[in-house]
Amino acid sequence: MIGAVLIYSNRGELIVSKLYKATLKRSVADIFRVQVINNQDVRSPILTLGSTTFHSIRSSSNDKLWLVTVSRNNCNSAAIWEFLYKLNDAMSIYGINSELPLMDDFMVCHELLSIMLMPDGIPNDTDLASITSKMSIKPKESLHSVNLYSNHNNNSNTRFKNGSSILNVGNDAILGGALPSPSAAIPNLLKRASSKSPTSTNKEFSIKKNEIILQLIERINLLVSKDGSILKSYVDGVIESNSRMDGTPTCEIELNDVESRSTNHQYNSRDIRENIFEMDGNNTNNSGNGSDVSLQDFKFHQCVSFEKFNKHRIIQFEPPEGIIELMKYHIKDNLNLPFKVTPMVSHTSTGAMDYRIAIKSLFPTKLSAKKVSLKIPVPPGTLDCKISVSNGHCHFVPEENAMIWTFNKYNGLTEDKLSANTVPTNDVTQLTLQQWQRPPISLDFEILMFSNSGLKVSNFNIVERNSKYRVAKWVKYMSQAGSYEIRY
Repeated sequence: MIGAVLIYSNRGELIVSKLYKATLKRSVADIFRVQVINNQDVRSPILTLGSTTFHSIRSSSNDKLWLVTVSRNNCNSAAIWEFLYKLNDAMSIYGINSELPLMDDFMVCHELLSIMLMPDGIPNDTDLASITSKMSIKPKESLHSVNLYSNHNNNSNTRFKNGSSILNVGNDAILGGALPSPSAAIPNLLKRASSKSPTSTNKEFSIKKNEIILQLIERINLLVSKDGSILKSYVDGVIESNSRMDGTPTCEIELNDVESRSTNHQYNSRDIRENIFEMDGNNTNNSGNGSDVSLQDFKFHQCVSFEKFNKHRIIQFEPPEGIIELMKYHIKDNLNLPFKVTPMVSHTSTGAMDYRIAIKSLFPTKLSAKKVSLKIPVPPGTLDCKISVSNGHCHFVPEENAMIWTFNKYNGLTEDKLSANTVPTNDVTQLTLQQWQRPPISLDFEILMFSNSGLKVSNFNIVERNSKYRVAKWVKYMSQAGSYEIRY
């Protein structure tokens, strides 16, 4: 829903920016500054330019900060207004709704945004009591001691003779005047259910479908030398839990690590596998199907029972509502390398560089990689590049002194090649090319249902006394590139 959140000073200086959509660039902040802040003719809190829509309000502090959201779809404006009002209230109780305090403690604002919005920009929690309970620091002010939008009266409303009123929004919202209460500005039917805290005792709150999603996200870091040997390789992974369940059922997870197998523990309860996405058997580990993984370092969320894990290597936890980082881990042995890059780079007598690069995917054919991008550095003084590729799209980027080779989709067990020659300036000599440091080639990618480490969830149970309690369980795997570099 929300593609970006921007916070400006009263003068239009950007203080905080957080992007939620890859299609948005940071230059969108300049568009709002020019079209709205520096334009006195704009009197609406909503501005649409092409497919981009800006929602904005002014903070309740004397500094009158600009709180802005950017979206590029058919979004729910009522939910966005509620988010902006509650963001102002949350900033007020933490004392960062003025320019200087916000610049000093901008990380507090980023933490608020991570709680209030999901990673895809959908409002997740707008209840101030719930937000403050999830923050790592305590608020400087109580909920009733600061000037919140939710505490404003209706004096800013326009009254009719019969006593009815309409909301005076629009000019006041954009110019920083008195704003109406969010409860009055947003109809009850449009309010998000997430504004009610799932941990509260509100009996009206109920979840239609019990669901928990486990996502194993791994970032692989690799450095390959000129002769093709691996200088370093390791995986930093995280297991995220996204839970929406009635009550507080106990979850139990068993991984295929070496220590878990040594305990020879078997679950007594039935493991429901209908909704679990399993990886391909050839994708578990280089040493073979179903191989165990050695966890070097790991760290758990506070909801995990350490005693249960130490005795039986079972991750037992009662998941809180929403997304949490259940476990972080580090693995450096027997990794599955998703790509192999073979570069051959030489310089000619005319001062040009000749590139012959091959890229090959090593994951199964059933899988495919997205957002594959190969950044190939070129020497300083390069005017252009003559490029030929077997697949994908490659172009020369002068600002980065590099060729960027991109693929929308890259299938498993596929190989593609690139050949290119640089066009140097007259100042480039053989000595210049010899002194060039040759920065490594870097690769970026994202593969769904692939594990670089071979770690997977071998058992996933929900322990609940009520036999009629049903939970939809999902397990997903995501592999991403960290620092994936190849020297040449």
